[in-house]
Amino acid sequence: MDLTEGPVSRHLLRLALPMIIAFIFVTSYNFIDRLFVSALGDIAIAAVGMAFTLQMVIYSIGSGIGAGINSFISRNLGAGKTDQATNSAMNGLLMAVLIGLSMIVIIIPSQRFIFGLMGAEGELLQNILDYLTVILWFSPVILLTMFAGSIFQGYGDTMSPMRFSLLGTSLNLLLDPLLIFGFGRVPDGVPMAFLFNLIPDPAALFGASFPAMGIAGAAFATGISQAIALLYILWKMLLKHQPVRLPFRRLRFDLEIILGINKVGLPSSAGQVMTSLSRALVFWVLAPFGPDALAAYTIIFTFDMVVFLPAIGISQAVTTLTGHNYGAGKPLRVKQTYRAGVGIAFAMMGSLALLILARPAASVGLFTDSPAVLSLGTTGLLYSALGMISLAAYLPAVSSFQGLGLGNQYFIASILRLFVFMFPMVYFGARWLGLEGVWLGLMGMNVLSAIVLFLWHRYILNSKIITGRQDPLGQSS
Repeated sequence: MDLTEGPVSRHLLRLALPMIIAFIFVTSYNFIDRLFVSALGDIAIAAVGMAFTLQMVIYSIGSGIGAGINSFISRNLGAGKTDQATNSAMNGLLMAVLIGLSMIVIIIPSQRFIFGLMGAEGELLQNILDYLTVILWFSPVILLTMFAGSIFQGYGDTMSPMRFSLLGTSLNLLLDPLLIFGFGRVPDGVPMAFLFNLIPDPAALFGASFPAMGIAGAAFATGISQAIALLYILWKMLLKHQPVRLPFRRLRFDLEIILGINKVGLPSSAGQVMTSLSRALVFWVLAPFGPDALAAYTIIFTFDMVVFLPAIGISQAVTTLTGHNYGAGKPLRVKQTYRAGVGIAFAMMGSLALLILARPAASVGLFTDSPAVLSLGTTGLLYSALGMISLAAYLPAVSSFQGLGLGNQYFIASILRLFVFMFPMVYFGARWLGLEGVWLGLMGMNVLSAIVLFLWHRYILNSKIITGRQDPLGQSS
């Protein structure tokens, strides 16, 4: 389908809906992990939350470089440069392997020191390491899966990434309780425990019993399910030649392509890594309030990701549609894409936020039966849900920047949101108002950053894009 012709809103919804479903599945990895891990106690769920600050580095690089791949392929296809788009896909997969191996070498030896600085010690620190070390060993697999999904998106195929996510999450749902608690030993309080306990233990064939792995089992469930999803992806790409035939015999490391991808990818990854680091700073601010506050925040940002899902899906569609139309020299459709993206994201995010606002205590209660965590989490979730609605303007703006090849603008937006707005508001809010000040600071960050990005995007669109001062595949004039 030609994305440079026809109704913008229809294209946006066609691209976005499969990606929204895909992101629901991706987020379900973490949601499902936390649901089952919560049966191990509040320390375990706090450990998963803190581990996620470094786990997000993997996802941030995958999402950021993936956005660069999507943008570069989209703009080249829009400009009619199909060979360059094909070479970009192959170089993107090569980057996934190299970056994944680098993360194993760099992060695994340093994680104990990093979490020690964040205030983790004793049982909490050991739980973090047990979980995260396994995830890190699977980082090349995770990145290959994410980069491959971005390649399909760049070609306008958003159904295939949805199928990849459906497969991975379904396997994760199956494996999680079995690896955490052991076959036949899933406790009654765990959802669908009776059905899981009907699954026979494969180790019984050898006269043994598969061991309960605890929190590490949740990590293995995620890694194994991602690996099986990757096998399906490779089957589609290498044997079915979708979304395009990749002539790997002609693969060469192309510096021009790598730079083109990373013009968007590196600033986007850096911005998302900063998001992960900012979450670590929030944990640092919350540490003096005790493990109940840490567990409450873990539950809050789990729901934040759920509300994020529609806007992320719409935003990915904005990147693809913007890239195709900008590459084809149709700036007015770029403007229409952003406006439609904001409207659709606002409607979807607002609906989810209202559902959470209607029953905040019941939502938090899915993850804890601790009265202290329930009370803290309910208050924080109320503030968070109100602030998240405003991101319907922020996320399509930064994704439009990515589609336009303006990676630096994405990076600057992240600095403004996280370090100009968030950290001062959270830090001083904690000192002056206690925990409620932290929740207010997080809400204020989202509202202020949305206002600034809406105005900044409008300025760039009118002063550079509509006037033709920026080349779709080059630099500003």
